[in-house]
Amino acid sequence: MKQRITQAFMVIMFMTIGLTAQARENEREISLTTVKQKAVVLKLDNVNEGTSIRLLNEKGQVLFSDETKFGKYGKVFNLEKLERGKLVLEVEDQETVQLLPITVTEQSASMELENQTTYIKPIVRVQNGEMKVFLRAGHQPFVMRMLDNFNDMVYRQTVKDTLGGMKRYDVSKLPSGKYNIQFTADGRSFYHTITLN
Repeated sequence: MKQRITQAFMVIMFMTIGLTAQARENEREISLTTVKQKAVVLKLDNVNEGTSIRLLNEKGQVLFSDETKFGKYGKVFNLEKLERGKLVLEVEDQETVQLLPITVTEQSASMELENQTTYIKPIVRVQNGEMKVFLRAGHQPFVMRMLDNFNDMVYRQTVKDTLGGMKRYDVSKLPSGKYNIQFTADGRSFYHTITLN
């Protein structure tokens, strides 16, 4: 009996190690390297098709914008033409927005990985007069606002919980129509539109 329990434990342990390795294998990888003080190579691996990539300056102006078409992405920038100072690389897919600060000097460009921020987007589903908001563990605190067709606020809540899970909202008494839902964290907003019949 003891041998069977030990074998079952070993099987569970190896399955867990395998799942952890697979999760790490599928994690988004971003690298930025300077080649001979002339070019800056941006490389992304394990990204979803349609992931948006933007490079912004300190004022928030977009210096470069593109979208991935495969699970990998590469771009070479001329270092002489890159704006000097602090830039932000923004990588956004359907689930997250990742902000990576970049420092550009005359000799190189480097990412400040320790200062990166990741926003996890809430997912919204509506069924049978109930709106469900799915949250992944580790989300930032945010303010949720629900606006009707006339841009009037019909609901507002601050969600501080950093745990994952689901929050339910009764929307059965609201009039039929389209509603815009805005989630705001640190001055950054994500939007969903729902239709109630």
